[in-house]
Amino acid sequence: MASGLLFSGTNVLSLDDKGRIALPVKYRQLIKESCDGECYLAKSLFDECLWLYTKPQWDELVDSFTALNTVSQTALRSIQRTLLGSAVYCKLDAQGRILIPQELRSLCLLEKKATLIGINNKFEIWSETCLDRQRIKDAEVLQNLSDSAILNELASIAL
Repeated sequence: MASGLLFSGTNVLSLDDKGRIALPVKYRQLIKESCDGECYLAKSLFDECLWLYTKPQWDELVDSFTALNTVSQTALRSIQRTLLGSAVYCKLDAQGRILIPQELRSLCLLEKKATLIGINNKFEIWSETCLDRQRIKDAEVLQNLSDSAILNELASIAL
């Protein structure tokens, strides 16, 4: 991991009239120190949210795609088109804000509020509507996990 940053926690944020969100202070300083506030926003591959990576984490991700053979793998090309094709560079401004372009806000129904969730090496940015739907799906998945091999695997690690 290039930057060594791991993110966790949930924060509800407001979008200003220009579509900017201010990252929580606890993350703002880390990101400024680790990569001068440089980040990338992209559409999630799996959910109705955005992914926010620091530049070092994004560079690692792009490097991993470069190492793969995309010529013969249709799914990999689709992944690259979705993730890399939607990506935009952003940099924290002096107030620790990032601008979320209108196109990306529209993709995940972001309006006045956004929920920022730290997920290891990136953040997820959710609208209230999409996150409410996802939480229902997550609850169903978790309810059916009791006999799952995944849960057994996690239990052997730390749960």
